[in-house]
Amino acid sequence: MKNSALLTAHWPLIGILVGSFLITVSMGTYTNWDAQLEYQAATSIITGGFPIVTGGLMINQPPLGFYTTASVLGVFGVSYLNSVTVVAAFGLGCVALVYILGAVLYGRRSGFVAAALFGLVPWHVYMSRIFLIDNQCLFLSLLFLIIGVLAVKRNSERLILVSGVVFALAFLTKLFAVFWLVPLLLVAYFGKKEGAFNFSIRNVAFFVLPSIVAQAIWFGGFANQNFFGVYFSSDFTHPVLVVDPSPLFLPITFYKSAGLFLFLAGLFSLVLAVAYRKKLGALLRLDIVCLVTIAVILGLDMLLVFGFHLTVPYVSAFKYNYAALPFFCLLAASLADKGAVLLNSLARERFWVIKPVLGVVGLVLLLATLVESLLFLNAWTGFVAFGVDSVTYYGFVVNSDAVETGVLLFLHYMAGGLLGVSLVLAAFIDHAKTAVDTIRSNTREKNNPK
Repeated sequence: MKNSALLTAHWPLIGILVGSFLITVSMGTYTNWDAQLEYQAATSIITGGFPIVTGGLMINQPPLGFYTTASVLGVFGVSYLNSVTVVAAFGLGCVALVYILGAVLYGRRSGFVAAALFGLVPWHVYMSRIFLIDNQCLFLSLLFLIIGVLAVKRNSERLILVSGVVFALAFLTKLFAVFWLVPLLLVAYFGKKEGAFNFSIRNVAFFVLPSIVAQAIWFGGFANQNFFGVYFSSDFTHPVLVVDPSPLFLPITFYKSAGLFLFLAGLFSLVLAVAYRKKLGALLRLDIVCLVTIAVILGLDMLLVFGFHLTVPYVSAFKYNYAALPFFCLLAASLADKGAVLLNSLARERFWVIKPVLGVVGLVLLLATLVESLLFLNAWTGFVAFGVDSVTYYGFVVNSDAVETGVLLFLHYMAGGLLGVSLVLAAFIDHAKTAVDTIRSNTREKNNPK
């Protein structure tokens, strides 16, 4: 009975995952210089046991993502397509984990919407069709954050240790996993402030120790470079400098990779939470978690560009800020739960019409985000550039033909329909559950009068 209830509550996620899958597989596989270098590192494990690249040295990246891919290539054959398939599988897993994170933080409504936004946004779709280790890192980062949030809510040392182990794996995949400590620390801070979590040295040790051990074993024992070599990338030790970076490089990159309406929806969601902070105080704290995380990620990129004039964080802003995308989606998707809270508080209000209007505006922004993503992907031409201008960009070049244009459009619109139906179904299930709970509560009060 419990399994049936669990499936009923969460099965709209299946439609979202199928829709995301249809979108992803309909695109061609992409490549660029970074992808070919990382592919070389993965394939060299099969022949030599280590992620070796040009020059005979190990790639200046943590190794786990390459070993994960190499294990799949060893079974199914060495090909770039198989490598991208690994990335796409992790990308699909990320969609599911974005739902879980949204549900754990905000609620199921926001979780479903966040997963739909994330699964359709071009930024994520293209990162799922090129062989880069970012999706593997993102998957493990989402997983350790979810476990960490549950550990804070339950004040569980066991879950803290499990979260620390998964973080160690994420950090051993890509150092960008460190960004995800920001939301976990903020959630832990709010948990301690509310008296629900013990922020002790023992808990910190449980979380940190697995990473220290994993890093020491690989970089201290196996990697043919000094222990701190990976922490000082050639992006910093032998930098190519940009003299006059454009102050609009992030807005332009974000617009090209995710459109406009996702960010408008996130901004509207934040403004709504501030305007109705008495009713949405708990959700506003979660918004702060998302907002600070985004600010840290973007702030570091801007520091590297404007403070140190490094070219790679400027040209590759698409990659450097990828960890912020789930939080943009969560911030926008939280309109679903905020709207529900406001609509449930309409009674005895003089200007009751304002809240429904605001709810409609939020719904339109979310719908516009989904439609804009579909239109962007339908306009795919085989080469996609993310950056400020035709000279300073990070480009994805098509490596194999996607399906024919007519089939591509059919799959995209089918995926869009699935996502829409899944979200409507999720809303219906949630409304029905609320109605049933209300009826049961009224029945209990009637049968057991005080």
